[in-house]
Amino acid sequence: LHNTVGVAPGCVVENVYVFPGVPEEMKAMFESVAPEFDGEKRHAEFVVVDEPESALIDRFREIQERFDVKVGSYPGENVRVKIQGTDEAEVGAALSWLRERSDVA
Repeated sequence: LHNTVGVAPGCVVENVYVFPGVPEEMKAMFESVAPEFDGEKRHAEFVVVDEPESALIDRFREIQERFDVKVGSYPGENVRVKIQGTDEAEVGAALSWLRERSDVA
């Protein structure tokens, strides 16, 4: 990637963009490729649930039937649930629905 403001290099490898750390240089370089990042805006919310992941499966299925969202779960000491979609209100409604029916940590 060409740097019009300074000398720090930037590059693209497949779908990974590397920009300089100097803010002015990074901003100028990003402006040259910004149109490549056009697309549908996605919204994501997280909630930590104090239940085993296996106990959440039916609720995950139901939330995807009720709302236009995708659900991901990330187990650990607790289960971190990610709800994402293109409509911010829909994501919020799905998150509220899940919180009402779960043991939130």
